[in-house]
Amino acid sequence: MAKKVVASLKNKSGVKYAKLVRSVKSDKTGAYKFKEEIVIEKYVNEILAGKSQQQVIDELRAKEKEKEAVKAAAEASKEEAPKEEASKEEAPKEEAPN
Repeated sequence: MAKKVVASLKNKSGVKYAKLVRSVKSDKTGAYKFKEEIVIEKYVNEILAGKSQQQVIDELRAKEKEKEAVKAAAEASKEEAPKEEASKEEAPKEEAPN
């Protein structure tokens, strides 16, 4: 009897997983084999389209690095802005001669 995987795919972190079962034809014998994978539910269509799981993971990591770079640049610009304002305030104001 088949084991139910549904209960083990639920995760408290909020990420939903799906069990992907593909039939693959063997080149040697011509018989069909079943390849089972556990994947994140969002990316099932991408994996079925031909991407490997590693390609999907690499794309996610690249997106995360881009977000971190943008965030770091935004923080750096916030730190520089107060310094510029402070230097303007500290500059002595020239008074017009009376």
